[in-house]
Amino acid sequence: MLVDRLYFPVTTLGPGERVVVWTCGCTKRCPGCANPELWEARADAAISPARLATILNELAARTGTHRITFTGGDPLEQADDLASVLAAIRPAFDDILVYTGYLFEELPPLPREIDVLVDGPYLEAENDGVCGLRGSANQRIIVLNPALETLYHEEMQKPRSVQNAVFDGRALSIGIHGRPLETHEKE
Repeated sequence: MLVDRLYFPVTTLGPGERVVVWTCGCTKRCPGCANPELWEARADAAISPARLATILNELAARTGTHRITFTGGDPLEQADDLASVLAAIRPAFDDILVYTGYLFEELPPLPREIDVLVDGPYLEAENDGVCGLRGSANQRIIVLNPALETLYHEEMQKPRSVQNAVFDGRALSIGIHGRPLETHEKE
């Protein structure tokens, strides 16, 4: 699997404190993407699904977290590897959120371990700044696990926020961002 980074604790890409995994590789290349540095499927980011699952399970045991988000890039461009990881980490995580630029209807059957899917390409013109879980209004938050319905409904009502961090010597701004100011000024 191609993984650029993982970080904990993150409080801006799903409810509660979570582990977030950023994958590499995205063929959608949406204009205005928050993570264009993750478009390339970089060989130097390769990690076996088994090794990644081990790291995530150990992190869950050490921190007590049971929530995780996969974003990117596009994790579902590595669907088979993602499915292997999810199956191996399911006992440790009871809230698995996955972001994808694909529409739900375009996808083959999803791994049953995915609890919540945020689908659809990012459309900068539809970045309304309203929901803290999606970048643009066309994207849907699909709760596949009924036990999480209330939690995610409440999370969708919260405003956007970002969390700043340093990872591997680089500054990260984690969360769902608004459109750049110059976009608003043109309208």
